[in-house]
Amino acid sequence: MLETIRQYRKINDKLHTSAQPYAEEFKLIKRAGVEMVINLARTDSPDAIANEAQIVKQNELDYIHIPVDFKKPETTDLVSFFNVMEEHYDKNILVHCAYNWRVSCFVYLYRILKQECDLEIAKNDMLAIWEPDDTWQSFIDSCLSNS
Repeated sequence: MLETIRQYRKINDKLHTSAQPYAEEFKLIKRAGVEMVINLARTDSPDAIANEAQIVKQNELDYIHIPVDFKKPETTDLVSFFNVMEEHYDKNILVHCAYNWRVSCFVYLYRILKQECDLEIAKNDMLAIWEPDDTWQSFIDSCLSNS
């Protein structure tokens, strides 16, 4: 059902990732059993929806916005993401950003550092979406080496 959303990837039964959903897709997201939407895109990201929080809440979904600067990801943003994921571990969650690039890296790090997921499985899920550029690969390497 969620496969129609751009750059959609099912990580497991409770964790899904995607590019920016269109406003009308939030009804579909709700019908698919998702309970919470986490948005890592900034409000000036491509295809950003100005009133996304309102649309998500109208569809009876919880909403959390952690705007991550694509050109300069910060470990504080990653820590915020980890905290939200840990606090809502029991919910069915869709995490999105503009293209699922930020998300694929954050979810990769979450799975490795917090869930002790197999490195190759987590990496293959990330690489199915994109291969991190130099900025993001440096960010990933730094986070892994500091853990």
